Amino acid sequence: MRALRWRVGALLSAILWALASALQQSTTERIEKRISPHVVLFQEVSANPPLAIQGVRITPARAVSFRSTLGNDVVATDGALRGRELTSRMAWRHRAIAAINGDFFDGGDPLGLCIVAGELVSEPFPGRPAAGWTAGGQVIMGDPAFDADITRPDGTKHPLLGLNRVAKAEGDLVLFTSFYGATAQAVAQGIVVVLETLPRPLRVGTRGQALVREVREASSASIPHTGGVLIGTGAASEFLRALQPGDRITIRIDLQGEQATRWRTVQEAVAGGPWLIRNGKILPPEAMGGGFNQQTFIERRHPRTAVGITAKGEVIWLTVDGRQAHSQGVSLPELAQIMARYGAVEAINLDGGGSTTLVVRNLVVNSPSDGTERPVSNAWLVFDDAQRPSLPRYTDYRVEPPQVTLRVGEQVRFRVYRNSEPISTWEVVWGGSNVGFIDQWGRFRALRPGRSVISAYVDGQWLSVPVEVVGETTNGGSTP
Repeated sequence: MRALRWRVGALLSAILWALASALQQSTTERIEKRISPHVVLFQEVSANPPLAIQGVRITPARAVSFRSTLGNDVVATDGALRGRELTSRMAWRHRAIAAINGDFFDGGDPLGLCIVAGELVSEPFPGRPAAGWTAGGQVIMGDPAFDADITRPDGTKHPLLGLNRVAKAEGDLVLFTSFYGATAQAVAQGIVVVLETLPRPLRVGTRGQALVREVREASSASIPHTGGVLIGTGAASEFLRALQPGDRITIRIDLQGEQATRWRTVQEAVAGGPWLIRNGKILPPEAMGGGFNQQTFIERRHPRTAVGITAKGEVIWLTVDGRQAHSQGVSLPELAQIMARYGAVEAINLDGGGSTTLVVRNLVVNSPSDGTERPVSNAWLVFDDAQRPSLPRYTDYRVEPPQVTLRVGEQVRFRVYRNSEPISTWEVVWGGSNVGFIDQWGRFRALRPGRSVISAYVDGQWLSVPVEVVGETTNGGSTP
């Protein structure tokens, strides 16, 4: 009898565990939508724990290309944004199918490796990885090191330490090109060398000569459109002081490390860090490196952005919302697990927090944690030339309900109609609100008071409806 009771108890426990597991799994909803022949949008929304994951899966093909782009196409500008720009704005300017935010930044300066149209714009941050797109149409990942120098006419060499960033106070030597903006800058007085000409583009693995126009003591200088500026401080200033107007210097630009030869073929690159998955293995927190604080940055839950490559060569862009009622965010080990679940065998973390943004068809499809999209220094864009132009097939399109007013925590389901017939949710991309989160089923959850719009992309056009969120509620109610 006792054995029978034990078996019954064990059976009941197993049933209850299975029911609990099924209930927990049932709180996770997944959806995929093909937005072009080679790009698929996916979303995963969980209630327990609250988590919203958005991403795109890109299949490399002859028609597919990637582009790294700077905010406003320069590193630094005057004004409060200092060169930063919204990811959605960069996607719109370049007519990209999708875009994701890129590197960490200081002002408008991406802190790690950045290559735009085959030209090295920003040197790597030591120990931090990057993703690059080669001339042969492949995406590679690695953490190459900067290897560059300047040679005077007398044969004396000095390491070139930076590209298109503010020169530091002691012993720095930085080259500025027109990618930087209008004026080269240093934090302290040094020697400025204005270059009349500069070999462009500054490709990885090349060397060329530049003509010296002017040598003087200063902490800034205007950058000639066809030339550049060198600024040296400390010992580097003495190296530059020996130059004279009319001298020709040799500039060598390269990267070293694993796959150095392949990095010389990279046309576009965006950096981040740290590594999440390398050679098919998820890295433990203590091995992630990159100079990040383990406790606050690696182990705590935040909004996150990541890029990965699968064994089939597919590219995964992924964002996780955080710091909001609908999504708590993830730690970096949790992010690595998610990327592995989506098939990534190589993956790196990109800038996260309020910067986390995924844009599809000019719509922000995640919910940025600042309550509005944050301007960033650079972004990673994708294009699919196999996508044919799409034109509205009918004249009557509308979204129902046509407008809503909700309290914080309330929900509503939007639907798109074409000539009075409802359109399948798999044909519509939803996004675009600053006051709440809309998933790819068209369900909107009010998160914060204010006014905004919900937008839907269908049949090559965008439809929008106004939404207003007022007050607060604790009942989490919904409207049909």
